[in-house]
Amino acid sequence: MSHFQTIVTGHGKFATGFKGAIELLAGKQDTMTFVDFSESMNELDLGKKLSELVKDDSVLIFTDLAGGTPYKEAAKIAFNNPKVKVVAGCNLASLLETAFNEYETLEAYANDLVKVTCQSAEVLDLSDSDDEKEEPEDDGI
Repeated sequence: MSHFQTIVTGHGKFATGFKGAIELLAGKQDTMTFVDFSESMNELDLGKKLSELVKDDSVLIFTDLAGGTPYKEAAKIAFNNPKVKVVAGCNLASLLETAFNEYETLEAYANDLVKVTCQSAEVLDLSDSDDEKEEPEDDGI
């Protein structure tokens, strides 16, 4: 079982925002690297930076949006390297929860990120079930 290297990337300050939140909630994570896709970069700059970080290790690249530039650049790397998996659209809760788990395979890690994201997303329910119950009628006594 293993903790896999994770690269978090996305538009603007997505990655550094995640870094700040993760470090606040769980401390520094040695297996995570954070790469912003800033306005001063183009897709080639981002692709080069991600490629330099991947090296020859098994790596999961966590991106903000499926189809966005960070996702496309990560997908190019994964297409040519079977040791790379890419997930998109997952949330902070999924990254926090899976950071402390060990996985047999990189694919298991990627699938768990998506699973936890689906389980952690919710709509706030402000209805109070006690208020919806009918009050007993006053018998006048």
